[in-house]
Amino acid sequence: MSLAHSLTGTRTRTRTLSHLLLSGHNPLSPPSAYGSSSSSSLRQSPSNPTLTPVPLSAWLCSVGREPDAAAGYRLLPRGVAAGAGHSLLAYRNYEGVDRLVAVGRNEVGQLGVGFASQEGTRGLVEGFEGEAVLAAKAGVQSSYLLVKEDQDTTSLYSMGNLARGRLGLPQLFPPSTPLEPHVEPTQHLLPRATLVPVPPEVGRIKQLEVGFEHLLVLSESGEIWGTGCNTDGQLGLGTSVLSDVYELTKLLLPPEIVEHEGGVARISAGADTSALITQSGKVYTWGNSEYAQAFHGRKIDQIHAPLLIAHECFLPPSRRIVDFQCGGSFALALDDRSDVYSCGFGALGLTSSRLSTLTPTRLDPLSGQGITRIRARFGYAAAIRDAGPASAIWTWGLNTLYGRLGVGSVGPARGGGGGGRFDPAAPPRVQMHVYEPSEVEVPLRALGLERAASGASAREWRFGAVELGEEGMWVALEVDEPEVD
Repeated sequence: MSLAHSLTGTRTRTRTLSHLLLSGHNPLSPPSAYGSSSSSSLRQSPSNPTLTPVPLSAWLCSVGREPDAAAGYRLLPRGVAAGAGHSLLAYRNYEGVDRLVAVGRNEVGQLGVGFASQEGTRGLVEGFEGEAVLAAKAGVQSSYLLVKEDQDTTSLYSMGNLARGRLGLPQLFPPSTPLEPHVEPTQHLLPRATLVPVPPEVGRIKQLEVGFEHLLVLSESGEIWGTGCNTDGQLGLGTSVLSDVYELTKLLLPPEIVEHEGGVARISAGADTSALITQSGKVYTWGNSEYAQAFHGRKIDQIHAPLLIAHECFLPPSRRIVDFQCGGSFALALDDRSDVYSCGFGALGLTSSRLSTLTPTRLDPLSGQGITRIRARFGYAAAIRDAGPASAIWTWGLNTLYGRLGVGSVGPARGGGGGGRFDPAAPPRVQMHVYEPSEVEVPLRALGLERAASGASAREWRFGAVELGEEGMWVALEVDEPEVD
């Protein structure tokens, strides 16, 4: 909270509140909402082909947090997580208390609300303790929570499906006989947030990243630890460990990363591929690269240890990589001049005639747009410009019937009975493939943030977390609200 003084001597307080926007499938909407004419039902439509405000305050009330909804709250910067059909929303209320709401699919207890259910639901996640929520992550049938215990200590919690070791809880699901090829592991449910045993030498945890069925942890000291599925080498443990891992295990970094590159700055994971960025801006990748998505200029089925990419093949001299996102069959890189590069197969953003490339290639439509963040997951991608009221989001890739790309619909819903008749019970039609970056409209008018004719805005806004889930894109929008004493 900041303080300002007006010319009259009145003290004005400013506090930051959050709005939550969604494109794609709303996990808490009944199908009957399609044909409704009420504004409340429209906001709760299952299908949102454009970014749409989500009634998060109503969701908080539905899980017993009416006081938080009434007094105001702020979504945490790393507190929005989007997985394969479920999402986590961590917020801080007006009293400074952090809480976590989970919504969506819950067939294996991945919401952490104390039970599993075949129908989507929502609830308040309990069972974790600490001073603050530092990060939330969601994978396939799994969820993770990083909590600050005190100034020197962090704790890690997980919930969901214990199979393949993805939750890092060997005391609850010990290693079993290695599976035969193509045999699916048996599901083992853990519907409550449970403390993960973190080796003491890990120390404070700086970052969490998740793929389909593996977890990577970056410590404050620059070490990488992982657990879960390792069939493609996505844990980076070398050729001596090719099976699933059931507890946090240290990855042996190439010595030059520490000796010449300043250590590890950040990590990335997506599907069965993993990556790290060094302090000097060099990228190492490992795991699956059957589509050349690991940026090595060729297809490699499995990379079992971190391997330096050939930066000189695509990156102009004197530039460095500041962000790298593993999207599954493709990946994105962002350099320090705001240029974006893609490689692999699928959501490359390189026109409809170029759906695959072995060589990392710049996305020319994004050059000069001031991109500051990138996201890639589940077959689609986003680029974000953080510039206050001039902020913007571009998306591209594979859409869903619910419109997760947020670029709008191409016509009214039509029934399947022939004749092309309008069907109010069906979602509006959307463009299923968006081959190049397309700017997403931000619903400023609906939020009361549209600029006046003078160009001035009564309240400043900016993007918070932007996360891509299998069924939709979540965007937190932060607004500075004045309070006058």
